[in-house]
Amino acid sequence: MPIDQATTVHGHVAPGFERVREEFARNFAERDEQGAAVAVTLDGELVVDLWGGPADPVRGVPWHGDTRQLIFSGSKGILATALLVLVDRGRIDLDTPVAHYWPEFAAKGKERVTLREVVTFTARMPAVAAPLSQGDLGDPELMAKLLADQEQDLDPRAEGILYGPYATGWIVAEVVRRVDGRTLDRFFAEEIADPLGLGISFGIAPELEHLVARTEYGVGFRDQFTGYFTSEDPLTQRIWQNPVPFPEDEEIWNRPDRRFTLIPAANAYGSARAFATLYGILAADAARPADDRPVLLSRRLLDEARAPWVSKVDQLIDVPMVYGGGGYRLRTNPRPSVDGDSFGHDGAGGSANQAWPRAKAGVSYIMNRLIALGPDDKRASSIVKAVAASMADLGLGERA
Repeated sequence: MPIDQATTVHGHVAPGFERVREEFARNFAERDEQGAAVAVTLDGELVVDLWGGPADPVRGVPWHGDTRQLIFSGSKGILATALLVLVDRGRIDLDTPVAHYWPEFAAKGKERVTLREVVTFTARMPAVAAPLSQGDLGDPELMAKLLADQEQDLDPRAEGILYGPYATGWIVAEVVRRVDGRTLDRFFAEEIADPLGLGISFGIAPELEHLVARTEYGVGFRDQFTGYFTSEDPLTQRIWQNPVPFPEDEEIWNRPDRRFTLIPAANAYGSARAFATLYGILAADAARPADDRPVLLSRRLLDEARAPWVSKVDQLIDVPMVYGGGGYRLRTNPRPSVDGDSFGHDGAGGSANQAWPRAKAGVSYIMNRLIALGPDDKRASSIVKAVAASMADLGLGERA
């Protein structure tokens, strides 16, 4: 479709980043984009800040620079960051058993399961085993109790990485609550988002709901999950049908009772500017001399958190995954380019939020139309490639 008034690109790019604007516009014209934003920070400066399309086509609300979007599993990168703040302060150790902080978790033989195993999906705890409803997802304390009361998954396919959409978040959130006394969403707001001036939150406050884009499924989005949502395999049912993360009614992700609750691994909201700023801070912290004072996390901890800890093919969903020791998802194949050692976490439907230490850069692409991952969706990959090429042309961050 041609780029019309509804898909006019707004915002700005710094000199040298014009191709990012071109690819962002092409997403609307050729790649079924609806509403979206992209932001890039470079050594603390916002060098790309673009948005376009409708934030809520039902109500006729256009996307603005401060529009916030749900990033689904991109939330796991925000979750990891919150946990690592407590690690850096010496209040939590990733290799200490979860039960040290949360004694009830030791039930059913889980007394040796560590937080590092939890955040790298190697703990054999991919999901709550007890039957759940969609409404249960917003009760993190109940979910934590159910996880504490169950055993590790005995299915042999749990060896190595076994990814799940929700359980990791509930375990981490309960440890944060036990150690700090605050819920995860409050801890993140008071210790990270508010001090750094970031428009990022777990769940959204009712008074900010007007800033939130309406999420919708693109054509074919649910089709990629058909085998998981209808499978009779018990392991698949435990992880992907209890409950189905993307039910037929997409409106569930737009309802206040979902937006206002805490689902730690799946409902972080923020603007592209805010996500790029956060990951830019992490990238700069990861690149600074080890004895320099960090803005958020120490170089020593970030070296550990983004060093490959586990690299496996998830035997259930047949996807290769690499996780750093602190819970950030890493590139499957590192490379010498400026983005070759990026870390963060992608999200269902196409969002990408990353730290690029080689350039001290943060990159965020968010959108409200979910499209099947892989060859069907080139939106995020086109943006990332354009950002990397622009930085390469400017002589930034490449390493042999």
